Amino acid sequence: MQFTLLWLIPVLAPSALGKSSSTSTFRSDPIIELKKRGISADRLSAIALGLDGGNGCFCSFACDTLASTLGTDSVSLLGQDTYASSLTKFWSQQQSQETEPRCFARPANPEEVSIIILLSRATECPFAIKGGGHTAFKGASNSHGGITIDFVQMKHVIPNTERHSVAIGPGNTWLDVYTTLESSNMTMAGGRTATVGVSGLTLGGGISFFSGQHGWTCDNIISYEIVLGSGEILTVDSKTDAALFWALRGGGGGNFGVVTEFVANTFEQGPMWGGFLGWEMHSSKTALIDAMVNYAERGSLRDPKAALIVTFSHIQHYQMWVSTLIVDHPDPQPDGSHPEIFDEIFNVENAFLDTTRTTSHSNLTAEIANTSPSGSRQSYWTVTTRLDKQLALDILSIFEEETGPIIHLAGFLPSLIFQIIPVSQLQAMTRNGGNALGIGGGEEPLLLINLSPIWTLGSDDGEVLTRTSNTISRIKALARERGLDHPFIYINYASQYQDPLAGYGAENMARLIGVSRKYDPDGVFQKLSTGYFKFGGAPASWL
Repeated sequence: MQFTLLWLIPVLAPSALGKSSSTSTFRSDPIIELKKRGISADRLSAIALGLDGGNGCFCSFACDTLASTLGTDSVSLLGQDTYASSLTKFWSQQQSQETEPRCFARPANPEEVSIIILLSRATECPFAIKGGGHTAFKGASNSHGGITIDFVQMKHVIPNTERHSVAIGPGNTWLDVYTTLESSNMTMAGGRTATVGVSGLTLGGGISFFSGQHGWTCDNIISYEIVLGSGEILTVDSKTDAALFWALRGGGGGNFGVVTEFVANTFEQGPMWGGFLGWEMHSSKTALIDAMVNYAERGSLRDPKAALIVTFSHIQHYQMWVSTLIVDHPDPQPDGSHPEIFDEIFNVENAFLDTTRTTSHSNLTAEIANTSPSGSRQSYWTVTTRLDKQLALDILSIFEEETGPIIHLAGFLPSLIFQIIPVSQLQAMTRNGGNALGIGGGEEPLLLINLSPIWTLGSDDGEVLTRTSNTISRIKALARERGLDHPFIYINYASQYQDPLAGYGAENMARLIGVSRKYDPDGVFQKLSTGYFKFGGAPASWL
């Protein structure tokens, strides 16, 4: 890594000390800003003199400086027990076993986040941002060789006294949020998996059990606290910084700054109804896809409170293809009964699984989390089409054709997941200035398709990823041939070989780039924030 000495001029000139950039430009000199924040003169002089040799030595220096500044309890270096423990907190093997940061930095407040970013700039040491650590691919939220900002110490969940909103720290999972809110019979339109982090899901959009009524999670954010590349800390809402507020609503926050607090809308909610239903796949698939299409076209309009996820998988232990549905509704139901909107689903015969019951929101999200524990190799891929029954059936056939030949691989669990984005959700996306996803206000339901293979051995990566990539390519080609294709690529389900930001449309992409250039004029989050999705296209290529 080539160390840049442009930062040294102002620190070596006494007359420049204490000067800062105009906040209107969102620029700063990291050396001057670090001096203001109490970094020792010896440390700054070492940067000014330029440390000897590249190849990551500046990241070592950055991490040592962070340890002396934030305290050794807040920084873990390679080889320490706390470092090894931090690695285990990632969901996928690719992030926990194949990605080694130079250090983990665990800030306790936005001011410490600011120091980390400024030190990254001064030393040109890259960084990544970990909220819940639930993204699958290597380097998405864990910086190989750099600094991983781990928000484990920023986990506050503070409902306001009027019970209309909640302030949430970026280190929380959705289980943390829901268990806190439930003590006051409240909840919010957040994620559906207990172990998923608040930050990543919210900044990427976020589908909720309550999205039919309230929109996606990003549509329910009132304000963000964000640390910019300049080190400045802003509170952003629809009035103070409307353009940045819009961009953070689904635009992938890693392109603009580090969000250190979300303030979200809340609403009254006691016990709710939901759970899993299961059938053998081949005998049930046609009836279940019929029910899914009917739900999308009619049921979701009649009862927008309902939520539905349809999954087709191969269970290796039983050598069986299965259909699994997750059904949810905010209204409690008497034992043994279900909401009327799900009548058609419950009429499908020979179900071998039914966990539906009235329980807490947090329990329903924990049930989903239990189906996908950490420790395996993971990959997410996605494509969106217009809704069509025959297309859905043919997509399922493609999935079975592509994955069937490799179902013997160690620990292999392939899943094809269908989710409807009904008109009620699309209309809700237009509230409060809209979001950046590019689908708000649509007048026809969309079919969101997610492929999520799980497997054990790195030596099988090639076969799994090739088959998954082939499935996506064939789905896209078939949808295009039938005039049913759609450009939207949901960022929270995208693989590192996809370009979700381009799927937001040229106009939204241009707006997002414009916001990034305004609030990050030095390109800190394009050059040094290495994780997740940037404006230059997919993070990696797949042959």
